[in-house]
Amino acid sequence: MQTFDVIVIGSGPGGYKAALTAAQRGAKVALVEKSLPGGNCLNQGCIPKKTLLHLASLIEDMQHLQGRGLVGQVKGDFQAAMRHKDEVIAGIRNNFPVWLRRLGVQIFNGHARFLEPYQVEVEPADPVLAQDRPHHHHHHLTAKKIIIATGSAPTALPACPFDGKTVISSREFMFDLTELPDTMLFVGGGSIGVELAYLMHQFGSRVCLVEREDHLLPNTRIPDHACATLERKFKRIGLDYRVRLTVAQCTTADGKAHVTFSDGSRASFDKVLVAIGRHPVVAGLDLDKTGVAINEDGFILTSEYLETNVPGIYAIGDVKPGPMTANAALHDAKVAAANAVEGNQLVFNYFKVPVVLHSAMEIAAVGLTEEQAEAAGFAPEAARTSFGGSGKARAYHDTEGFVEVIHDAETGQLLGGCVVGPEAGEQIQMMTAACQSDRGLWFFRELSYSHPSWCEEFETAIEPCTTAFSKSEKEIFRPGIYAGHE
Repeated sequence: MQTFDVIVIGSGPGGYKAALTAAQRGAKVALVEKSLPGGNCLNQGCIPKKTLLHLASLIEDMQHLQGRGLVGQVKGDFQAAMRHKDEVIAGIRNNFPVWLRRLGVQIFNGHARFLEPYQVEVEPADPVLAQDRPHHHHHHLTAKKIIIATGSAPTALPACPFDGKTVISSREFMFDLTELPDTMLFVGGGSIGVELAYLMHQFGSRVCLVEREDHLLPNTRIPDHACATLERKFKRIGLDYRVRLTVAQCTTADGKAHVTFSDGSRASFDKVLVAIGRHPVVAGLDLDKTGVAINEDGFILTSEYLETNVPGIYAIGDVKPGPMTANAALHDAKVAAANAVEGNQLVFNYFKVPVVLHSAMEIAAVGLTEEQAEAAGFAPEAARTSFGGSGKARAYHDTEGFVEVIHDAETGQLLGGCVVGPEAGEQIQMMTAACQSDRGLWFFRELSYSHPSWCEEFETAIEPCTTAFSKSEKEIFRPGIYAGHE
């Protein structure tokens, strides 16, 4: 039996960050991973998607700049792009253990299962490797604090079951797809659907994207008008998307998927990617030996400290209720690891975590939307500016999109915001900082910006509001909504 201060099960973004955070705070940490280091995010999610979507965006940029200093048509090479993606992932994955071991984190390769609440057995993931590699042998670990970060897996659609070849999930897309299909159906208009559909459209597939709700990106905390901007862009570039529609039946024959939709229409596709959601991975953990509570959907239940009903056992990321994103898992990791090492002090708050989408347009949001702010009792007001007046946007010939800053009309308190346009995922960091600043809305006005830059549009957006507040007799509340909050 090997004793640790903290055992982390799963090495995705949540598990990896939790192990690092706990080790940096002085804990002796064990990290258990049954599959590839880095989990879904590194191997089949965030990193490969970002690698491929960067290429897809460059294809569009080059097309827009034809005759504006560039000549010659640019088109995508899907096979080369997938090889490039694999090289990027391998480079990160190979360094993964190095970074952890520098902080003294001990890595165990194998499947973890609980023997009792604070004891974990690690079975070798590959029995052949276990014969000649000591770190692949059976191990028994114990710790007073355990963090479960086992992530999630794609949810199947009964009317369109996975076969791993013609009907696939994002996993098979990233691991097995090497040839560009002529036609491809994407079932589900959430983040995975809209990102991968755009990717394949840019590389030359004839894409159809269906979503059962009345607009794309439902339940993503992205404002409806930002979603509408993406939908207009899809129409303009010729990407076929359909809402209030799903698959009623799907059969495969002769290497094709023959689909009947919920409106009775039919079509055939070379590939179908189902992205209707994900479910937590808890099978094989033997949670029944711990007494850890799960809900009817299989998610591990936690307190505001991310601690389960069993003291000392925490759960983070996709395996618990909450946003199923890498950003949320990283947020959870810092909260749970700090609480595990130093006692329960930090609480999770997903409104502090940016939501970022990279598709035909990049979209990012943080804090409260207008609707959420109104429901919380504020009198929300949106300060907006489009990139049409941005010097950098005009220089880049990329003026579509906007910056939106939500504040309370009565007090000026900064509540949140959204960016639609180039580098939105980077720009939103500014909004995140402002929401946690003692200066709030005035954070944007008091900065000195580089020019031309994307971020100077924040000042353009809020200047009329701050000027009006300074001239009014209203009592101004300067701190952002999350200032001083852990």
